[in-house]
Amino acid sequence: MVGMEELFLLSFSIPLAAGLMLFKLDGKRADYFMLITVIITTLLNVLGVYEFCSSGMKTVHEALLTSKSLGEVYGVLIDPMSVAVGLVVSTAGLLFMLYAVDYMSPNNREHPVYEGKGRFYAWMVLFIGATLAFVYSSSVLQLLIFFEIMSLACWGVVSYYGSKKAKRSAYKAFIVTNFGAMIGLYTAVGVGITHLHNLSLFAYSSLESHLKLIVFLAVVIAAFTKSAQFPFYSWLPDAMVAPTPASAFLHGAAMVEMGVFLLARFIQFMQPIPREGFYVMAGLIIATQLICILMYPSQRDAKRLLAYSTIAESGLMYVALATAVLGMESGLQASVFQLFNHAYIKGLAFLTAGTFSYALGTLEMDRIRGLIKSPVVGYGWTFALLGLAGVPPFGVFFGKLGILSNANAMRESLLVLAMFALLLLDSAVFLMVSLKRVHSMVFSEGNERVEITPLMKVVMVILLILAIIAPYIAYPLVAKVGW
Repeated sequence: MVGMEELFLLSFSIPLAAGLMLFKLDGKRADYFMLITVIITTLLNVLGVYEFCSSGMKTVHEALLTSKSLGEVYGVLIDPMSVAVGLVVSTAGLLFMLYAVDYMSPNNREHPVYEGKGRFYAWMVLFIGATLAFVYSSSVLQLLIFFEIMSLACWGVVSYYGSKKAKRSAYKAFIVTNFGAMIGLYTAVGVGITHLHNLSLFAYSSLESHLKLIVFLAVVIAAFTKSAQFPFYSWLPDAMVAPTPASAFLHGAAMVEMGVFLLARFIQFMQPIPREGFYVMAGLIIATQLICILMYPSQRDAKRLLAYSTIAESGLMYVALATAVLGMESGLQASVFQLFNHAYIKGLAFLTAGTFSYALGTLEMDRIRGLIKSPVVGYGWTFALLGLAGVPPFGVFFGKLGILSNANAMRESLLVLAMFALLLLDSAVFLMVSLKRVHSMVFSEGNERVEITPLMKVVMVILLILAIIAPYIAYPLVAKVGW
């Protein structure tokens, strides 16, 4: 009988192997092979989650490769945080890839695809596998390896269309995130080798205070490059040249969220963290929030608007982590809760924007009118924007409430008050921009019907449902997250 650890190991090992094989396939064969792979991956992960919950949600840590000089080199860590994040990565990834089957076709008016689907699928399946492997890693060396594979897969999907802009944006994303890896994770690995003689995450709490601060600040840089926070944010809006299913995964369940997950892991295992780390985080978060608030009204491209929304939403997850740095365990829980709630509604937003490319041939919001004639698209866009702004009953509303519930942290620093105030201002500004766009794009005259396939509609409806019920799925797992 296959055990829980084997289920999770297989859930990322299979897509890592299958992704390489997809480079040699195309057309229907690529469709079938990709779908079989991501369905098996998701089923294995869901079965693993079921086994984990049935066993009482007890943390399982298994070192698979150790050495005398490096301690734990490779292992698997199954706990409420990794299980919650892995569940959203696998399920959202499956839905995005189902959508991709019809989106990546000759019928796409903006980017018709006649050949090369296998190459796109290969990068995406590798992306899913590397992300899941990253989530279940128990050593810092593993985090570094899969961090880099994710960056490589990001380069592959962003450069997919082959234009000068696509290639330039792909290299920018690759260079920025690799800069973060070199500063952050190489530092963490170096300290683990030279001072701890152990690369296990469990070893880093024993570092001396000054070394702990150095490692923490280095990892903040790695996480902020991945999540496109100030001053590393510009690569993410540029990366919107990627095919829309890739953009949905980048924003909803992969690169950006994995920056948050990375920092959450180090906060979880390095407590207590020197207070100076909080001040650095808070300054960068506040700068990020201000930039997004200023950028929302000027966006004309649907995907770029969503990109700035992602940067801001990740910033909110970091607000929660900043309170965790101050010693509030509930801040760690709130960040993971918001990550889970954000994934499905952001995926819905991007896939709805993808229907604009597919059926209308444009992402320019000023040129799109009368979406109400196509109810799934019109209401999908409306609910996605309102959900991202924090309007109930969508999960982001409860995620933001979870962050604000850490109000006791304001006693520790006025910077917490500033971050909370900007959280509310960000929501208000994005809501105003969203209402304006919904009025002009959905409830207006003009444009032909947005004709999309039944499969695309079904995926969008499922994402809408998940965006509402996500808090109820996530809460039992998130409530168990702790030091």
